[in-house]
Amino acid sequence: MVLGITMFVLFLVLLAIGFPVSFSMALSTLIALLMGGYTSEVLSLMLVEGIKGYTLLAIPLFILAGNLMNSAGITQRIFDFCTALLGHIRAGLAQVNILASVIFSGISGTAVGDQAGLGAIEMKAMVQKGYTKPFSAALTLASSVIGAIIPPSVPLIVYAYLAEVSVEKLFIAGILPGLLIALTLSVYVHVGAVRGTIVVPEPEAFSIKEVGRTFKDGFFALLAPAVILGGMLGGVVTPTEAGVIAVIYSLFCAAIYREFDFSNLKDAFMASINSTALIMFLIGVGTAMGWIISAEQLPVLLSDLLLDLTENKYLMLLIINILLLFLGSIMEGIPIKLIMLPILLPIIDSLGIDRIHFGIVMCYNLLIGMITPPVGLGLYVMSRVGKISFESVVKSVIPFYIPLFIALLLITYFPQISLWLPSILGGK
Repeated sequence: MVLGITMFVLFLVLLAIGFPVSFSMALSTLIALLMGGYTSEVLSLMLVEGIKGYTLLAIPLFILAGNLMNSAGITQRIFDFCTALLGHIRAGLAQVNILASVIFSGISGTAVGDQAGLGAIEMKAMVQKGYTKPFSAALTLASSVIGAIIPPSVPLIVYAYLAEVSVEKLFIAGILPGLLIALTLSVYVHVGAVRGTIVVPEPEAFSIKEVGRTFKDGFFALLAPAVILGGMLGGVVTPTEAGVIAVIYSLFCAAIYREFDFSNLKDAFMASINSTALIMFLIGVGTAMGWIISAEQLPVLLSDLLLDLTENKYLMLLIINILLLFLGSIMEGIPIKLIMLPILLPIIDSLGIDRIHFGIVMCYNLLIGMITPPVGLGLYVMSRVGKISFESVVKSVIPFYIPLFIALLLITYFPQISLWLPSILGGK
């Protein structure tokens, strides 16, 4: 137990003095292994052991597919179609922002991919039509969390691997919660526009001709989510095989739209390599950290501690939500999963909470944390993409916590929102 506590203290100290999360995890784990009498080779062995799972192959494939589609004009075509479809209603372009995130979520697999891919396009269009830049940035940030809940989803793949649950079932479980998040955001924007708390420009006239034109122009882009997810949700291909299909289809779209060259291809591959390297390194180090946590019996100790507070699963879920929201505001999602899942899984198992349901709850909590100060990565990404101050983004995103928290409570306390579709469609 002392070894595990020492490792955590070292990890927190290194974070506090400004070391990167990946380095803090690796160094604290290495020191703990050496203090426990293990050789340094154990860490390298754990690094390899942690990332050799077949399921994890889906991560670089979906990241690459998202980067390719960002470079191939697909995001612009999705946005143009959504604008033609919804631009005529009140706060139409704000609703377009949300709908485009729903469609793009079936491609990108990450919230950051949504922010980077759609963010600049959405913000530019909204500001040009009369929305304020801070509101445009905040809505884009809030709607981006949908991108990592509706499949494919890199955070859900990581959770499924660590929690030893079916990726297919977890992907299916994310569909309705993702749509629910979109609905709560949409209602919030509509009510704000009607009451005048959100200043919106006059809607544009509806044109069926423009809908037809943008649909035809963006047909292959709009078809992408169905192509990527169809075989997987139907049980024909695995998530990893779906990732291969996503990459091939991305290249097909790039060839069709002719907005792609060797430079774009190189940039997409380099960005994917960088993202994948960091994720895999974190998973590998997290495997070693998790081994120490388990060997030191910390999950049992902390599980007993929390269960002594309450054995009411609804109250326990509230406690876990608060804990995850706090952690998500100061750390990135993957390290939190790596550290906390060995501790939380015995608790939810003992209370009869479904691991699939809990996976959606946990990932959504951490996505909200991603747009929460002080360390929320999404805030910095949107500040850079939108060329707006960090403080302005933080101030503007605060009201959007209302619909996001409403969706969180519904997803947490009505598990059938997550479990109904998997019970019908199945999955391995």
